[in-house]
This record gives sequence, structure tokens and C-alpha cells, in this order.
Amino acid sequence: MIEFIMNDLDKNNIKFTICHHCGQENQVVDLGPYKKGLCSQCYSSLYYKHSKLNFKFAFIYALTALILFIPSNIYPIMSFELVGNEFSVTFIQSAIALHEQGFDFVSLIIFLTAFVFPIMNSFVIITIYLKKIGVLDFIKLKSLDKMYNFTKKTSFVEVYLLAIVVGYIKLDDISDVTIHDNIYFFIAYIIFFRLSMNKIHTTREFLSKKKFENSYSLTFALIITGLLLYIPANYFTMMNISKFGNVTPDTIMSGIMSLANNGMMEIAIIVFIASIIIPLFKLLGMLFILLSMKFNFYNNRINKIYKLKLYKFIDFIGKWSILDIYMVALLTSLIKEESIAFIEAGSAVTYFTLVILITIVATTTFDTKLIWNKNE
Repeated sequence: MIEFIMNDLDKNNIKFTICHHCGQENQVVDLGPYKKGLCSQCYSSLYYKHSKLNFKFAFIYALTALILFIPSNIYPIMSFELVGNEFSVTFIQSAIALHEQGFDFVSLIIFLTAFVFPIMNSFVIITIYLKKIGVLDFIKLKSLDKMYNFTKKTSFVEVYLLAIVVGYIKLDDISDVTIHDNIYFFIAYIIFFRLSMNKIHTTREFLSKKKFENSYSLTFALIITGLLLYIPANYFTMMNISKFGNVTPDTIMSGIMSLANNGMMEIAIIVFIASIIIPLFKLLGMLFILLSMKFNFYNNRINKIYKLKLYKFIDFIGKWSILDIYMVALLTSLIKEESIAFIEAGSAVTYFTLVILITIVATTTFDTKLIWNKNE
């Protein structure tokens, strides 16, 4: 059940909170468990009334996720057989594979977003619970909240699971490929990882949302840069597939067409949405918000609420764009026998990773209160 915060402020009550999305001052209402306090102007979540069980279950789920992380990374997740030769790969190996091909920056991003930040998130949730029960009183809750939001925003393990499915389908077209039972540990790990985060609600941002003068210009510069990088990301080769000396370059679009031509239209549509539509939608969506503020159109209260919802949606879907990068990392780590079959990353990997990071940073640097500071 949702409770709205009323804006008729009680002067005898000194407990107020500022909405970090629009800057509106709201009176804090004493809510029961499992209820949200919403801003009276933009309807964003201001605070959430937890029960003690929320943190206890979050602790249990996070601890379970960490335990499941170990077996899901010890054993190979996928193997590939070609001319009597078998190749296998673990999750960790796939994360650092691009480092061996000279793509250190991309390899670092994969390693952080698929492994380091998710693990940190689980540890933060465990620490929050221990703080709540008085075991770790010396740790500041505000710092934990910021770290929790940062690791929540930058953990992409679900995307990695989809990359495994797409990679399996692409390799199955070349030769025999097997996904091992270890995948069930990974699926269970993802489920408990998500459950642990669903039990904790926080409205604090990991970066300050205070208005600063260059927020608009910085975000605008990032979006324009992202649009420019989007061109080489789709034009240049994402990966080169070599089989018995025959090299086939694969761009993002040619890979999608290959899936469609081989009768896997559903997967082709998923990859098309994740790798083509979502990055472009994020860039154009943010550009629309910025231009509507600059030239004062679609600027009444209702449209401001819609623009804020658009911003939140862009922020939410950001991680799914990294699907192709994860898939390339998985395939390059699995197939690297040059005399028989070899897959190497192309230059588009770097450009595409930069596009993804730029859109994530742009949604972070943008101060949404600027939407509301313009005259209606």
C-alpha cells in the first residue's frame, strides 16, 4: 500500500524532507511498515518504512548469494567441441578474456560490473543488517546507503545470463556446444542476489543530487559524445570469427541478421533491442529532456512528471546495453585455438563500452531538479 505525503505542511511538526528529484519540501508522515512516502509534486519515492524482517531477509538472501557465487565460478559454465578438441570456460575466465587481446579497459569494466560490484553489493547488505542490529555501530549508515546505491546501479549479472544464452545459440551454429549444470548455481545466485536488493528500499543517491551549475552542460556534452561514439560502435567490427582460416567479421547488425537468418528471430529481436534500440533510445531520450528544458517546450507540470518518468526509465534500462560486450567476452574466452577456430574482439567493443558508460554517467550527473526549476 502506498501513502502520499501531503503538502499542507504542519508548522508544529519540524520533520521535513527534500525530494532529491524535484527539490520540493515535504512533511514527513509516520507510515506503517511496507509503505512509501511520495513527493507531493513529482510523486517520487522519498522514504520507505521498513520492517525489521526486511533487513533480516535481505541479510539471508545476500549471504546465500555469496555462497552460491563460489560454485558458480569454480566449474566451467560452457564447453565447445570442434574436430575432437574441447574448449571450456568459467565465468571469471570470460570476464578477463579481453585483457589477453589488449582490451584492458573493456575487460576491467566487465570484471567490475559482472563480479566485483555485485559481490560488494551483497557485502554492503550484510553490513547494513549488522549495523541495524548493533554489531557494527562504528560504520555510518549514510556511507552504506551510498555504496549500496552505487553497487546496485553498476551490477549487471542478469545481463550476463542473457549473454550466455545468446552466445550458446551463436556457437551452436558452428559446432557442438554445451552449457553445464553449473549454470543452475549461477541462476540461483542471480535470484538470491535480486531478492536481497528487493528487500531494501532507499532514496539516497550514491552521488550528491544538489544542484550545481554545470550539470546541464556536462550532461549535454556527454550525450553528444555518446551519439558520436554510437556511429563507430555500430560501423566497426564487434568480433572476428575464424574457422579453419576463414575469417568472418561480425558487426552488431550483421550478428543480429545472422541470428534472424538461422531461424532464431526471437533471440535476434532481443539482441536488436538490447544493442541497437536501448542505447539509441537512452541517448535520444536524454537529448529530448535537455532540449525541452533549453527551449521551454513540453514544460507544464504534467509534462515535467512525464519527463522525470522518462529519465527514470532511461536510468533503469541502462545496463541491458552491455549484452553484446558480455557475449564477446564469453566467446573470445571460449574459442581461442588459432589453428582450428578463433574469435577475437574488434575495435567496436571499445566504442560500444564507452557509449554504455557515457549514458550511465549522464543519468548520474544530470540534476533532475533542473526540470522543475524552469518556469511553466
